[in-house]
Amino acid sequence: MIAVEVSALVYPTEDKIRVQSAFEKIFSGLEYDFHKTDNMTFRLVGCGDHHSLILFHEQLRSRKILDTARSNMHIEMNIITFNINKQAAAAGKVSFPPDDETLGSIWVEITAKDTDEAQKVIDWLAPPTESGKPLFEIEL
Repeated sequence: MIAVEVSALVYPTEDKIRVQSAFEKIFSGLEYDFHKTDNMTFRLVGCGDHHSLILFHEQLRSRKILDTARSNMHIEMNIITFNINKQAAAAGKVSFPPDDETLGSIWVEITAKDTDEAQKVIDWLAPPTESGKPLFEIEL
């Protein structure tokens, strides 16, 4: 069992549909919900399963950023978390910001059934590399 939650704040200067489109360029098959956080800001939340990670998995390989991705994924018990750049996602690219961004990042949380499965998800998404080549590839 793998659950994926992708979320971002949507500020008054942003279009909710464009932020949702940015999600869809990186994560497929999400079901969306908007939550009002205050009188001007919304939180867009997309929920899916392991199938939602396939485009992201492919992007990490095509952009050759496996090491960067792996170093940005944080695991605590059975939950993996990381942020990606909202503007890069709008252009269909994965980029990991060094800090929180002015318009906020896209927050990703992947919940697995246990710690072992969470580590397997990281190994599937971004396996360790040597000279830029994956040491192994596994099926999820």
